[in-house]
Amino acid sequence: MPRISTRRGLAAGLATAALAAGIAALGNGGSAVADSNSTTAVSAGPASYTQATATGSPSQYSSPLERCANGVNHPISGANPILSEPLTTAFTSNVGLSESVSFAGNQWYGDWTFTFTNTSTQTLSTDCAVLIWRAPSSSDDHGYGASVAYGHPQQDYLEVPRGDGTSFYVARLGFHDVTLAQRQVPPGGTFTYRWGGAGSSAITMNQIRDSLRFTADLNLSANQSLVLKYGTDRLTN
Repeated sequence: MPRISTRRGLAAGLATAALAAGIAALGNGGSAVADSNSTTAVSAGPASYTQATATGSPSQYSSPLERCANGVNHPISGANPILSEPLTTAFTSNVGLSESVSFAGNQWYGDWTFTFTNTSTQTLSTDCAVLIWRAPSSSDDHGYGASVAYGHPQQDYLEVPRGDGTSFYVARLGFHDVTLAQRQVPPGGTFTYRWGGAGSSAITMNQIRDSLRFTADLNLSANQSLVLKYGTDRLTN
């Protein structure tokens, strides 16, 4: 599956993961870890919910199926409103999901990965879902993945630095030119969101995990209100 690159491009990722130095303060207690680290999973969201089904055909860009296939930048003026919002300290979701965070790399560069499992009784469409979380600043090479490598993903994306070595990240997933089934995750199925960057002691792995807000698009509105509120930029694969 193609990955979405912001600054370092598709060549970034785990190129330096074989180096021996450790990451400090990424886990619960802040001890150095050489090549990988992960959290336990936490769960949120209802086991049952109602999600509207998109109609239309792949590449039929005026149809609801392709509602997030194309996009534009949505700049806002003044300070981003997310900076004045209370910090999220417990994972939230409007659909049943479990979520954990892992890191593979070293203090120079590595990849963080959100791993999600659909804990609900329903097939979940991840098209136009919005992820908002806090992590070390200046990350790059963001991308979506699924247990089956398909989907042609892209995204609307924004980083908002907090000035303390961490940033808020806002990403709306978007798919194009594939069927509805290729945008869905069945009960028990998994999908991931991955981003690269340098390790930092500014935030722990558990804090990253617990900062996440996941908002699935349940009514075909494309979560447009969140995109407009925070002022995302459109990135393509």
